[in-house]
Amino acid sequence: MSTLFNRIDTVFLQVTDMEISIKWYTEVLGFQLRWYHKESGYAAINIGETPLTLVHANEVTPGTHAPFNFYTSDIKKAYETLVNLGVEVEDIEDHGDVMSFHFKDPDNNLLGVCYFEE
Repeated sequence: MSTLFNRIDTVFLQVTDMEISIKWYTEVLGFQLRWYHKESGYAAINIGETPLTLVHANEVTPGTHAPFNFYTSDIKKAYETLVNLGVEVEDIEDHGDVMSFHFKDPDNNLLGVCYFEE
């Protein structure tokens, strides 16, 4: 039986200042800007096979749960790199088969990082 959908095409995240957010996601996290349409208030950031689309909003109300996780093959290196870049990060948690931690972007959006053996 085939599935109706093949993958998640993009993930949307609201931000209040596109220029600051684009700079943060590209310079701090090291992702590549795919495109930015200033007039429409959208920018796509390349992150593996699923792009992150930043959407301009006048106000952002961060949730208490990360809307998605970034996967890393070296969670300690990812954690230390973010700490060294001055990013606010929470402690690494060991859940048995999965390790994870959270950090925040300039709009205080909660973002997750996870690691598990593939």
